[in-house]
Amino acid sequence: MIISRSRDMKKYYLLFFVLLMTFYLVGCSNALKSDINDYKVQMKNVQKEEKKLVEQIDALHLEKIDQLIGSEVTEDKKKKLIHIEQKIDQEILPQYKKYESLVKKVKPKTKEVKDVHAMYLDNLKKKKKFIDTLSDYIHAFNDSIASNEEILEYTKIFEKNKALSEKFHAKAQKQSDESKDLATITEVINANSDDLKSKVGYLSDTHTVKEKTKYIDQTLIPLLKKQVDKLNKTNIKSKDVIGLRKATIEINYSLINYYKERKNAMKIEEQLQNVPIQNILENTKYIKSLDDKYYESLKNLES
Repeated sequence: MIISRSRDMKKYYLLFFVLLMTFYLVGCSNALKSDINDYKVQMKNVQKEEKKLVEQIDALHLEKIDQLIGSEVTEDKKKKLIHIEQKIDQEILPQYKKYESLVKKVKPKTKEVKDVHAMYLDNLKKKKKFIDTLSDYIHAFNDSIASNEEILEYTKIFEKNKALSEKFHAKAQKQSDESKDLATITEVINANSDDLKSKVGYLSDTHTVKEKTKYIDQTLIPLLKKQVDKLNKTNIKSKDVIGLRKATIEINYSLINYYKERKNAMKIEEQLQNVPIQNILENTKYIKSLDDKYYESLKNLES
């Protein structure tokens, strides 16, 4: 009798446990299903803003960008590159921020949905890195064009003043009363030229950009300024020789500006080398399929 009751109690407890687990599993299943549905509703606005972002990036036609960054930079290419830069600054970056803020507001409840959403958040970081890299590259490339144009202008100024100095030198040579002043200023100019030639070779050697820019700041520019002081302190009175000195001083100022801008150009070039355009083009294709695994995982969670 006692044995029979004991067996009945065991059956009762087993049945109770099975029912309890069934209710628990049903409850978990309902909670997961509810969370998935809620999550998908939250993600609708996110996906809407993401679509806008993708359309804006597609409108840049990045697959053709390598045609714009060849060695020959035309006015048409410059306009198109500036247009891309403006689109990134005025449309893509603001749209990304809007999109990102919506993503961060999505709050799934269950572990399963949180794990899937974590994939989306990880992809979000990759999208941001892609956009930032693209933005940095386009800005740097446009800065490079502007910097090279500045260098070209300083080179033209240098050549103009060099021609002017040669003109005054030729005129002074014809004037016997200017020979003494001409010899005095020529000695200073030649000494300055030899001194500068002995220093500029450093920039052609295998030094880092950081070392070269430091050298420009600490050696070349102070040297050129010192040479201007020497020229100004040279005691001369002849009209043509004074003209020669003035033109030579302007040569030095054009060289100071040239080396300042060359320093900037070296930094930009280093930045461009660190982000090869081919990487951006490859990532343009990759970024479009980035969320494929995320959507597959979400679909598996629903089934």
